[in-house]
Amino acid sequence: MGQDIHFSQYYASPITVNPAYTGMFNGTYRVGANYRNQWASVSIPYKTFAAYADLGLMHKPFNKYFVGAGLSLVNDVSGDGNLAVTKLTANGAFHIALDAAKNYYLSIGLQASYIQKKIDWDKLYFHSQWRNVDFDQNRSNQEFGYFPGFHYFDFQLGTLYSFIVNTKVGGYLSASVSHLLRPKDSFYGSTYKLGGRPQLSAGVNVDVTKAFTLYPSFYYQNQKNASEFLTGVMVSYKLTPDEIESNKIYFGTYIRLKDAWYPVIGYEFSNIRVLLNYDINYSELQPASSGRGALELSIQYIGNFGKPPKGIIDMPCPRF
Repeated sequence: MGQDIHFSQYYASPITVNPAYTGMFNGTYRVGANYRNQWASVSIPYKTFAAYADLGLMHKPFNKYFVGAGLSLVNDVSGDGNLAVTKLTANGAFHIALDAAKNYYLSIGLQASYIQKKIDWDKLYFHSQWRNVDFDQNRSNQEFGYFPGFHYFDFQLGTLYSFIVNTKVGGYLSASVSHLLRPKDSFYGSTYKLGGRPQLSAGVNVDVTKAFTLYPSFYYQNQKNASEFLTGVMVSYKLTPDEIESNKIYFGTYIRLKDAWYPVIGYEFSNIRVLLNYDINYSELQPASSGRGALELSIQYIGNFGKPPKGIIDMPCPRF
């Protein structure tokens, strides 16, 4: 995906993936964070951090609709040149029930972004700094006309269809397109523009028993000649299945085609969910990486301001 930021736990970074997820959860507010450390065994690690917060607004028993608003901050530092990408976003979403029972929802969301990119050219080495077989790091790299950093604005548009089939089965289907403005993306001031990035994801949640729930899902994105497909299944186990608010254990396995597979474990308590995964690389880089890919951690909390709104049913939001 070029320099686009991504997480293996696509389901744990909702409003950074698709703005239509903004506000779509069972509560009044949600906060979360993600951290990823990649390629520590091959080179200087790629480190990514994200934090987000969103709200569900205008929840009323007689309303067939409500809105969501949210903010997110993402920072990514990668490579020898400390290429740093900082992304600040503001999200808005509109959710409308398609039936009187509010079992089916259609959502649309828009994300406005400010992106800043910087690089430390002094930490990069070029061909011009070699003299025969000797390397002179004090010699000019002969790289002229570049910028130490640049910034731009961008937009993403997303949709979400979520549903409840019965008391045991629900699901969702979402799609979005990033880089609607096709912004220029170059340290040399060239006319290179980012390609549009369509994304598609879907999943279902199936309550197999009172204690066990399955969450199979997939995520796909494409940009110019690059694509990424992730799929897998998560299982949650309620420690006290007869209680409404029960602590849960999570475990699952996923695969990123032609790149890595990764087991996931997690725990949920007091509306706080923590998930941890490790990417095990099997691509052409495997001889260099020895299978060691990325460590990723996510944490999320869903809460209510005061008491939960009365008369609001359990919305068919993408559950995790």
